[in-house]
Amino acid sequence: MRWPAYVHPGLMIGVLALALFVLREGLRVRRARLLGNPFDSSRHQRWARILVGLVVLGFGLGLASLGLLRGQPVGESVHFPLALASAAGITLAGALGTWLAWGAPPRVRAVHAVCGAAGVLLGIGAAIAGLALFP
Repeated sequence: MRWPAYVHPGLMIGVLALALFVLREGLRVRRARLLGNPFDSSRHQRWARILVGLVVLGFGLGLASLGLLRGQPVGESVHFPLALASAAGITLAGALGTWLAWGAPPRVRAVHAVCGAAGVLLGIGAAIAGLALFP
């Protein structure tokens, strides 16, 4: 059966769409903050928590799919470093976001934004590179 090999790509397409939504929400929060307007960031925070969990799950499924289901070497494609960097960026952005919610210094906000945006952009690159790995 070949269908299990499609679980990871299918999940990650949804995760990438969610990442773009979370990024858009973060930009809306930033815009409001810069304009001095009140804005509730709870939707960004709630969906970002879900995103981080799905990214970690999807990364693990990708390793399992390639190594266990298809018997191919893990880490030898261009997809792997892009996916690893994307997962790291999004996970770090999530950790920094949690720290911001707990009262981190304001300069952390810029690092949070860069890590999150870079993670999403690298995720798009990983998705494109992953097309070469389809069974």
